[in-house]
Amino acid sequence: MMRQYPDSYYVASLNKNKLSFPAYNGENECDLCVIGGGFTGLSTAIESAKKGLNVILLEKNLIGWGASGRNGGQIWPDVAWGIDIIEKKYGLAFAKQIWDISLNAVKLIDQRIEEFNIDCDKKNGGITAATSNSKMKEYEQEAIYKSKTYGYENLHILDKAQVKKEIGTSLYYGGVLDRGAGHLHPLKYAIGLMNAAHNLGVKIYEDSSVESINETKNSVEVILSSGKVDAKNIAICCNAYLEGLRMNFKNRVMPCETYIVCTESLSTPLQEQILPNDYCVSDTNFDLNYYRLSESKRMVFGGAVGYSLKNVENLKKRTKRQLDKIFPQLSNLKIEYIWGGLIALTMNRVPDIGMESEKIFYAHGFSGHGVAFTGIAGKILAESIANGRTEELELFEKIKHRNFPGGRLFRMPLLVTISAMQRMADIFNV
Repeated sequence: MMRQYPDSYYVASLNKNKLSFPAYNGENECDLCVIGGGFTGLSTAIESAKKGLNVILLEKNLIGWGASGRNGGQIWPDVAWGIDIIEKKYGLAFAKQIWDISLNAVKLIDQRIEEFNIDCDKKNGGITAATSNSKMKEYEQEAIYKSKTYGYENLHILDKAQVKKEIGTSLYYGGVLDRGAGHLHPLKYAIGLMNAAHNLGVKIYEDSSVESINETKNSVEVILSSGKVDAKNIAICCNAYLEGLRMNFKNRVMPCETYIVCTESLSTPLQEQILPNDYCVSDTNFDLNYYRLSESKRMVFGGAVGYSLKNVENLKKRTKRQLDKIFPQLSNLKIEYIWGGLIALTMNRVPDIGMESEKIFYAHGFSGHGVAFTGIAGKILAESIANGRTEELELFEKIKHRNFPGGRLFRMPLLVTISAMQRMADIFNV
């Protein structure tokens, strides 16, 4: 039976019916089998089909069902770890290459919106808001450094008064406006990519769960309950949804749940004082708050993170408390939608992109920076599949990813403890 999307503002605000695709059945051969129908899998499929490969894409649920259709919709350059930390660990030349890839990831979104005529409410500009004076100083230095060292001219330092004017709250100590950042409606974008892949000849199957993967001398067998795919190569693009796949890289990512609330539309007077220039915002808390206005001028606000699916109601209440703290003037607004979803973290918060073997490729662990980076990751995979391992793939393979300790049972409480300690630091502005 075909699954449904989880209830969210994104599903409710779709402006046209989505194409539906059948469940996989039978036995077929292809050049590439993509497992996962989110941003990464769709990007891999699009780029591979453009190169003339015969592509089958298998999605366990519906296209865009996971994080790709539920996320905050924010687009930022850089990786979640921060380019400065990559530079310290791997050197400036290496960091500049990663930085350039992240900028290309942002540009790729605009290119695809234009190329495939995707209507997804894209807006430009994002503010990183400082929750303490020390964070503001750190952000100021970082903006100056990125301008001087990386030649990135999109950053503009905002003082406390400017941030209050741009965001509509007096909570922050300042911030940095990144004109290269932005936001979009993620589910509309995912469906736009799906249509592009379909029009390029990708054979898409929904409600098609992979049970096992068996690599042979000449191909990879992808086994489903209703048949199998015999592929020359496969790309595993499941991010937080790797359960059931026995892959060596599985323990290098940690699924964690994040929640988003969406209010009713703001009144015209509120629209004039809150995010008047339609920027998205991300603040400096460890469990960062991230928010923006939708096309219909609703506040889409995310923040609460859980490493366990227990206490869902508490996480939801915490998200609403954070929203009220930042915007007391919105406390009477009705919350019309609330939803959660899994993102995948790596230990170092850098995407894990590489090859399990000569025929098995993967990309995951975008650590909250997936809206942009998933697209370029798919392009890197497709180019490596079509033409042999690329320089960009080799670059990501040089980044060392450690397994989360203790297996899944131990990882969850460990990360909850770390998260609680960081929250205490945020409260006391450490």
